[in-house]
Amino acid sequence: MFGKMVFVVLAGVACGLIACAGPDGKGEGDSCGSNDDCSSGLICQPITGHGEVCCPAPPDSSTKSSCQAESDGG
Repeated sequence: MFGKMVFVVLAGVACGLIACAGPDGKGEGDSCGSNDDCSSGLICQPITGHGEVCCPAPPDSSTKSSCQAESDGG
């Protein structure tokens, strides 16, 4: 009985640690604070009007509006 309880507790802790690790990174168009926040193939870039965003590294481009700089209308 005690062995089963220990196993259940350890399994719960392991599952909790895995869940806390989170996803591999934020997706294209998501806000970020550093390149480490972004999924593979994306970098954290300052985009005018959107702040820091995970977008493809140049020369690659994105169709996501948050990866496009807003024009100043002029």
